[in-house]
Amino acid sequence: MATIKPDLDPMTQALQADNLGGPGPIAYDETLQTPLQERRKEITDYIRFRLGDGMVDVELDPDHYKIAIDKALARYRQRAGFSQEESYAFLELKGETQEYILPKEIIEVRAVYRRGIGSVTGTTASQFEPFASGYLNTYMLVAGRVGGLVNYELFTQYQELAMRMFGGYMNYTWNRTTRKLTLIRKIPDHGHNYVRMQTVSANGTAVGSTITLYTEDPWVRIEVGDAVVIRNCPVSGYNGNYEAATVSNDRRTVTVTATSTLGAASVVGYDLRRTEVFSPDTDESAETVMLWCYNVKPDSMILDDHMVLPWIQDYALAVAKDMLGQAREKFAQIAGPQGGSQLNGAALKTEAKAEMDALEEELKRFIDGSHPYTWITG
Repeated sequence: MATIKPDLDPMTQALQADNLGGPGPIAYDETLQTPLQERRKEITDYIRFRLGDGMVDVELDPDHYKIAIDKALARYRQRAGFSQEESYAFLELKGETQEYILPKEIIEVRAVYRRGIGSVTGTTASQFEPFASGYLNTYMLVAGRVGGLVNYELFTQYQELAMRMFGGYMNYTWNRTTRKLTLIRKIPDHGHNYVRMQTVSANGTAVGSTITLYTEDPWVRIEVGDAVVIRNCPVSGYNGNYEAATVSNDRRTVTVTATSTLGAASVVGYDLRRTEVFSPDTDESAETVMLWCYNVKPDSMILDDHMVLPWIQDYALAVAKDMLGQAREKFAQIAGPQGGSQLNGAALKTEAKAEMDALEEELKRFIDGSHPYTWITG
């Protein structure tokens, strides 16, 4: 996904593109859009003048106009497919982790795609499949060779069958309220960035003492501030989550601060061989998958669309009429000379209901530019 910026490169006279990169909000340049507050003010003025403000007294307050516009936007998001945008995002999976919280902009996950056929995936192995490349080269890219689209179609069907048999498709559940994506699969742990300890010692046993971890081999990816986890240590007080305070130049000595009383000033012998030390901050992702998503469009993008704005204006006007009718219906008549004045509360409510029903019927005819439904099987 990319957004085009309006400025031109003086050297190439070409539009500059800005890549969004990964999961997140919809890629668009707000400088190309009418500011949201300005657009909402335009809709407020539209409602006011359609209700006759300036000629008669309209009893609505600014909060009522805000509610009317918010109601129109909420109804449009509920009823119109054009209020969402299709996108693709990449998710780095972690070992032994099945639940992921996605950004709030993502409202639906339609599919999860893996790089390979499923049984062996990653940055190597089936990410590049020589047989597929050979077929593509022979039957599609080289003119005059024997072969054709039928053979290539048969090969792609073979790949699809292999994916169904060997885990190329990943089952999942998606909770649109909590934004939680749960993969129905045990993601293998490729191993934390475990390091083998040569010595583990402390300059004391009290809370706040400095624990020194000396590794057999350099701890390549550790940095000051990274998380450090010690577990399965038989000596009391050492197990826990820490933060790397110092890292030596040769990356073999890392210090952390004790958060509880230590049972001894050092861990030795067989106890040391049982102790596991790793850093979750330096884990490599187990696998990268692609999510087929639907994102929520920002209000500014919806209100700046020339096909959607008239619908939002009219629906907000209908909601304002309904609120105004509710208030005026409480008093059927205002006392005054020659019998007073008759209020039109009931008429406003009836008119508002008819307008809202008509506007929702218009969405069924896709007047906002939404895509009509395709064929549905089943």
